[in-house]
Amino acid sequence: MQFRSDIFCRSACGRCPDCGAKVRGSSDRTGWLARLWDTPAHCSGCGMTLRRKEGFFLGAIVWNYGLTAFGVLPLVLLAQRLEWIGSVWAIRLAVGAIFLVPPLIHAFSWRLWIGTYYAFLPDQLPSGGRRLDD
Repeated sequence: MQFRSDIFCRSACGRCPDCGAKVRGSSDRTGWLARLWDTPAHCSGCGMTLRRKEGFFLGAIVWNYGLTAFGVLPLVLLAQRLEWIGSVWAIRLAVGAIFLVPPLIHAFSWRLWIGTYYAFLPDQLPSGGRRLDD
């Protein structure tokens, strides 16, 4: 099993892991803020299913938790340790981050999960012979 970094990078950048087309959500907004929340069910370029069957979302939850717990919260702890903020503000920021960061990075976590899955299993891509509707 070989990791395909090109597939992972395509997906992390908001492109289809199979055809490379820009993945747009169902909303008519095209700004960067709309892409934070909106993850489409299918690629508009090749028709690949991006929101797969039940249970597939668990990988996105792992990415979301990992980015929040090991990316954002250590920054709050570091700021408190360097005495840039007090303990009370560190607690407030940590609680705020716990509630605000996961919804904000939801679509990004999906893209990272889809990229991780197909980077390790590139034969599962529709161009590799898998059905589009799975």
